[in-house]
Order: sequence, then C-alpha cells, then structure tokens
Amino acid sequence: MTLPTRKFLLRIVIFSLSATAVLGIVAVLWTGLGETGMKILASAVAADVASFLALCCTGRVNSAWPRVIQVTGILSACLGLATGLCLIWWQPAGAGLAEAIARATGMLFILAAASAHACLVLPLRSHGRLARVVVTGTVICTAAAAELIANYVLVPNFDPGNGYTKALTVILILDVLGTILALLLHRLGPPPAAHPPSPMATGSPERRHSGNPSISRCARKPRLMSSRTASSA
Repeated sequence: MTLPTRKFLLRIVIFSLSATAVLGIVAVLWTGLGETGMKILASAVAADVASFLALCCTGRVNSAWPRVIQVTGILSACLGLATGLCLIWWQPAGAGLAEAIARATGMLFILAAASAHACLVLPLRSHGRLARVVVTGTVICTAAAAELIANYVLVPNFDPGNGYTKALTVILILDVLGTILALLLHRLGPPPAAHPPSPMATGSPERRHSGNPSISRCARKPRLMSSRTASSA
C-alpha cells in the first residue's frame, strides 16, 4: 500500500492553515462571518487537525508494525475529517444520529492522535537498549491513555469515579515523561556503534582479492615471472 508523501501532506497543511488564518482575520475585522462562514471556518480547522495528524504518520519504516500504525493513523484522520464535515454541514435532524456521528468523530481523532504520537516516537527506538525500553513503555502508555480517554467519548454519561481519573492522569504523566526521555536520549545519547571494517577492505592485494580466484591468480603472475627472470639471470 502506497502512503501519501510528506511533501503532498505538507502542502495540504500549509494551505489549510493559510485558509484558517484568512477566515479568522475576516471574522475579527468584519465582526462575524455568518452561519456559512462559521461552517467554513470549522471545516478548515478540522482539515488542519486531520492533515497535521496524517503528516505525523508518514515516514520511512523498516518493519510491518510501524507501517500498520501509520496506515491506522492516516485512515483514522481521513475518516474523522469526513465525519466531522458531515456533522458540520449536514446537521442531522435526529439528536441520536448527531450524537453518534459526534462520538465517532471524537473516537477517530483520538485514534489518529495516538497513532501520530506513536509514529513520532518509534523512530527513536533504535538508539541503545535504554531508548528501546523507554520508547516501548511510552507507546504502551499512549495506547492505554487513548483507551481510557475514548471511554469518555463512547459511553454516554460516563462517570467512572476518582480512581479512574487518577489512573488516567498518572498514565498521561508517564507518557509525557517517556516522550521527553526518548527525545533526550536521541539527542544527547551515545551515537550508534560503527561497524568494524571488513578484512576484504584492509591488508595486502592478495588478501583483498582472495574471494575471487581469477583475480588472485592474475595478481600472482607478475611475481612468478619476475622470480623466474631473476633465477635465470
């Protein structure tokens, strides 16, 4: 599956931010945009958020799991934008349908935000054992926090109690701490160990060409001819 390029998504982000800024300036200077103008402004803000989250989910990956997270984040951001625009412009008559679309939009954006955060942290995992442990714990905290926050969006009148809120707060603190530590280890930690030079790159010409018998024989012929010439003389 071919993912959108970072350059393409970056152009969308720049265009959306520029449009949002222009609409905001118009709303300030002309004292209001009207109902249609407010819908356009809300649509631009939703496009800004969705395109930024999708941009965070792009980049090169070397394994299947990071690619799955990238695809999940991009699809969630696009679907969240679609449901958000539907809620802004369609405005369903039934209260239950509007609430369901709003909950789906919130859930999709939460999933996109968690995927974007994981995509930004996972590339820092290859710098030492401590960095791998910190990044793995941070991604787990991100997933747990997204799960706990999503319950507020999915379940109507969700009131889990004080213990639930404390647990969510602790997980969010650990998530922020892990992100900061991963960035510091990536920035200030030791560089990756350099690979030692191979024996083929050093030593005598015969040793360098030992992997190719024809080349080694060609290298020996001048020496044999010179030794025979010296002995005959």
